[in-house]
Amino acid sequence: MFEQTAIRLLEGAFICESTAPEAFRWLNSEHAQAEVGEYLGKLGRKLTMTPNRLAYYATWARVGKGEQTEIKKVFAHIKQTIRPVMHFLSLCMESGRQDSAPSPGDLLDYATLLSQVTSNQHFGEMLRAFGTMGKEFAVSDASTMNGMLNKVIVQMERWGYLIAVNREHETYRFTGKLDYYYQVIDFLLENEPITDSAALNQEPEPDQGRLL
Repeated sequence: MFEQTAIRLLEGAFICESTAPEAFRWLNSEHAQAEVGEYLGKLGRKLTMTPNRLAYYATWARVGKGEQTEIKKVFAHIKQTIRPVMHFLSLCMESGRQDSAPSPGDLLDYATLLSQVTSNQHFGEMLRAFGTMGKEFAVSDASTMNGMLNKVIVQMERWGYLIAVNREHETYRFTGKLDYYYQVIDFLLENEPITDSAALNQEPEPDQGRLL
């Protein structure tokens, strides 16, 4: 368990109840945390948990010149994904008639969401809006709701916010990385006007690496 968990952490994975339940439960023990923490420390990393203790991930133990370059890349990627992820969470919340945004562990049924965007003009327009958010959401036929929604789901999986529970029945679960995402949003709201397009394209200052 130690080896595979350490490798996943060094690869940048978020280990939670949804993505790796056995590794997550193992990391909940003080002994495992100490063992992994000691190993990561030798590589300039440390074991970190999301605010609500829903996922483990590896961060830099120190922020030097070398780490600043990597931190800037991480924040640049986060800023590029903020808009589509927020939009997807809003779509899930509104179509599901929920009072709050999705949480780690919540289930997402593809067929139900597809039915909502197909039968409701507002939700359909929300889905089509992804076409303006990057080439990764582009589809050959923008009138095909199924193709558009599939693109969005695939991208959310690729970014680590969703994991398939049952591919045959197209059921997904939100991962613990969502807890990290909400933490990042709060951080950026406190430090940068992230709703401003110029700010979204601006690289973070070196001291912002303390979040990671």
